[in-house]
Amino acid sequence: MNEIFDKLLIRVLFTGFICIALFLYKYAHTIFYPSKKKQILKKIYPAENPVDTLHIFSRLIGVALIFSTLEFNEYIGVFISSFHFFVWGIIGFVLYLLSIWVMESIVFYNFEYKDEVLKKKNMAYGIVSFTMSICLAYIIRTIFKESETSLVILFILWLFALVIFGFTTKLYKFISKLAFNSLMIQKNVGLSISYSGFLMGNTILIGAAFSHEHHDITSYCVQVILKVLLGALIIPIFRIGISYIFKISEHHDSEDRDNLHLGQGIYEGALFLTCAFLASIIIGQIHFGTIYPFF
Repeated sequence: MNEIFDKLLIRVLFTGFICIALFLYKYAHTIFYPSKKKQILKKIYPAENPVDTLHIFSRLIGVALIFSTLEFNEYIGVFISSFHFFVWGIIGFVLYLLSIWVMESIVFYNFEYKDEVLKKKNMAYGIVSFTMSICLAYIIRTIFKESETSLVILFILWLFALVIFGFTTKLYKFISKLAFNSLMIQKNVGLSISYSGFLMGNTILIGAAFSHEHHDITSYCVQVILKVLLGALIIPIFRIGISYIFKISEHHDSEDRDNLHLGQGIYEGALFLTCAFLASIIIGQIHFGTIYPFF
């Protein structure tokens, strides 16, 4: 019975620690994003600005996703395990906030948080920002697992993953018929759905490329690049195949541009996400042993 209560006490203590960590995250957010300081520290009314609510909770979901990789192992000692949990939690915070700052600088280089969220309440901006935050959290979660508690490997993989993800965001204009900047200014939800599917598809491919055994960091990075390139070559094949099998045509005669953009956005986002899932099977779930027997 005492053992049960001890385990319960440890779980309660770590629940409290996570709440404290979220409190620290709130103030860490103001350091990395001083322009959002007033907004993050003041009282939040979710119904007042749904775009800002989406923006704030995307970060919280991302933090929770990263925290889901952390473990407490009693067999190495309560103090050591608690210290490990705390240190890696802080590292996760910092890498996550830096990742969001870098990616927002790349994707939203023509847009400002104050204008799009606080003034215009641009839902398209909010949806893309939400998706990007979740995708970055998933990528950091993946490299946390692959780093195997090595800070050096974690830092190398984080930079490597961020470069790949940042590069893939620039490929959107080659696969979509929607103009990102002009439609974002128009608060077009169809664009946000299309781009969100694109970001999630890229994240799935990157996660599949990073998820394999590694003994040497150089060969591991080479394998990741090759898998990402392989995925980029396979996705168009699935895209053509799906369009042909289901007889999907992108030509239209309607003059209702809002519905056209929404329909096109849903189509592009869903199609790219489907192709990314299928491509991840090819690059991540086909394992080769010795194909030819020895004689």
